[in-house]
Amino acid sequence: MESKLILSFGAIADIQYADIEDGYNFAGTRERYYRTALRMLKRAISSWNNNDKRKPSFVLQLGDIIDGKNKPISERALNSVLGEFAQFDGPVYHIWGNHEYYNFSRKFLLDSPIYSGLDKNVVPVKNKAYYMCVPHPQLRILALDCYEISHLACLKDSEDYKLASRYLEINANEDVNCCKGLEGTNARFVQYNGALSTEQIDWIDKNLTEAEQMKQNVIVIGHCGVCPGSIDSSCLCWNAPEVLQVLQSHSSCMVAYLAGHDHFGGMACDDQGIMHITFPGVVENKSEADFGTFYMYEDRLELVGNGRAQTLTLRLRYMSGIS
Repeated sequence: MESKLILSFGAIADIQYADIEDGYNFAGTRERYYRTALRMLKRAISSWNNNDKRKPSFVLQLGDIIDGKNKPISERALNSVLGEFAQFDGPVYHIWGNHEYYNFSRKFLLDSPIYSGLDKNVVPVKNKAYYMCVPHPQLRILALDCYEISHLACLKDSEDYKLASRYLEINANEDVNCCKGLEGTNARFVQYNGALSTEQIDWIDKNLTEAEQMKQNVIVIGHCGVCPGSIDSSCLCWNAPEVLQVLQSHSSCMVAYLAGHDHFGGMACDDQGIMHITFPGVVENKSEADFGTFYMYEDRLELVGNGRAQTLTLRLRYMSGIS
């Protein structure tokens, strides 16, 4: 018997729109098409709205919705992007990357339209950026805050900022956004990354335990990666090993981890069978829109990539028979 298609949703990362001339990344090696990014988002939304297979029920926005170069017109730039997202007929679940914090404070973001804690099907954590969402009885999504401990998100006089400074002690560069001299996965100890608190990791563990009990398939989303090989080492969370360990301890329900941050994109399957997918950055493609559309069947999850995004099939941990 043919497996039934029961749900569809979209994913997109690193739009980084700005109303400025094209430029380059921090290293000066890759061009960024700031205005074009908005047109590419428009293409993605048009594709989702006109999907004749099954229109996506929601979209996952994986962080860096606008570029840090927008100051002091950050809100205007954000409203331009949200105006495009408003054309999508369904919820958009947002997470925050480093560029959100280049533009806004955590306090602003928690009161902004890109705080998804109050959205449909969402269970928020009070005063936190991370949240849980159940868009379908057989699917649980955990949205992480990869900058909970960071120089970007934390007040300078806070204990979390001091903890972030300790993570960065290994980086001897004058500019701590530079990973020169940091070998292997130590390249992650740069200022444009961050870490999850022990409290957030415990929250992940609790949610994955509940998902196992309820036989729910789980997708975790975070701006930074947690699995070496799926993303450039300079784009990993500072405490990626601890986060990966808790995900792998619940491999019976974990289907995939979705990230952005590395504009090349990437993919790797860890040794517990969890797929780690990094979506390419919209801002670095002037010819095609980089995004993905997921199709959830009773026995599998198919990802169809557009532009540079990956296309692959993932096995669901629990069969779904509810439409």
